[in-house]
Amino acid sequence: MNINLNYKKSKDNYLFVEINERVKKFRQTHSDLHILNLGVGDVTLPMDKKLVKVMTDALNDQATEKFKGYPPETGYDFLKTAICRYYKKLGVDISNEDVFVSNGAGCDVGNILNLFSFSTAVIADPTYPAYYDSNILCGNEVILLPLTKQNGYKMVIDGLEEKSYLIYICSPNNPTGATMTHDDLKKWVDFANKTSSIILFDNAYQSFIEDHCPKSIYLVEGAKTCAIEIASFSKSAGFTNLRCGYTIVPKELQREGQSLNAMWNKRQCTFFNGVPYHIQKGAEFALSDEGEKICQKNINYYKQNAKILKSCFKGMQFLSSSNSPYIWLKIPAKFTSWQYFEYLLNEYNIVCVPGSGFGKFGEGYVRFSAFAKREDILLAKQRLAT
Repeated sequence: MNINLNYKKSKDNYLFVEINERVKKFRQTHSDLHILNLGVGDVTLPMDKKLVKVMTDALNDQATEKFKGYPPETGYDFLKTAICRYYKKLGVDISNEDVFVSNGAGCDVGNILNLFSFSTAVIADPTYPAYYDSNILCGNEVILLPLTKQNGYKMVIDGLEEKSYLIYICSPNNPTGATMTHDDLKKWVDFANKTSSIILFDNAYQSFIEDHCPKSIYLVEGAKTCAIEIASFSKSAGFTNLRCGYTIVPKELQREGQSLNAMWNKRQCTFFNGVPYHIQKGAEFALSDEGEKICQKNINYYKQNAKILKSCFKGMQFLSSSNSPYIWLKIPAKFTSWQYFEYLLNEYNIVCVPGSGFGKFGEGYVRFSAFAKREDILLAKQRLAT
């Protein structure tokens, strides 16, 4: 028996756990204060009643002759068909066999590493902490590509040696909010195909894209032979508690004579028992014409929150894309990002996320989230104006 000593190489506390601990400690001596959480990217709007009814009806089926046992490990065909139909509207042709329903993008971002052994991962800095941590825990080497004002806070290939990698791309990016254009992604797709690399495309925020930037990596020619796309219903349909997402592994994607589609199918059928029937029925409704309109209403609400937040930072440098629910704020030079976190918490009772928690090049910034109640956004604006 040998334990995985790579756990010793990772940080003791996950970023958001550390934030929660600090806020909890603050509350112990300030229980009378109304703390505004503009940090963690969890949705706050209640789910639409029609969506809940679809799931409730499906759950009630379990008390009738319509009872369902174990769900298919890779998802029910009705949801796979709905996902394929959604992608068809985007201009992408995929088949049911390419789609694997999961319990969320966050899980698959780490689980996908089961397909690879002792690889080198290329990850943005700053970035969603799970990319880095999951690779460290697997014993992989990590190459960090800095996201700076000079490169538009986007990943660029310049200086990267031509060999095979696992390449993590999140667009719109978390935390910076920067969105990759078609030309940006085409450079990475061409690089991946040339070097036999694999792009792991985190598409958790696709529903926020409103301009010409691609809502799927598969809108880029050549992506099906080098990219795996991971997406979620968490932000678009408010499934952060219900847990449902999907991963697309095209049958065209092969490496070393192996079909990654077949490998991922084997992995899911071995380690995963599937997503509950009533949750998948809810996800199917969210992708219907009526469901999309309902979900878009919530997305618009959060986008308006972001616009209000922007007005709080007049005279300060920040990146806030119309495609993202996040604001990436440059803080005064006299603060570290954790010091600014403490400053906002103590002086204004507002919670943000320190940029250094996302990586070395996140130092000097903090992230604000528009996933909050409107009254909290407006109250934050009022407090920051004083």
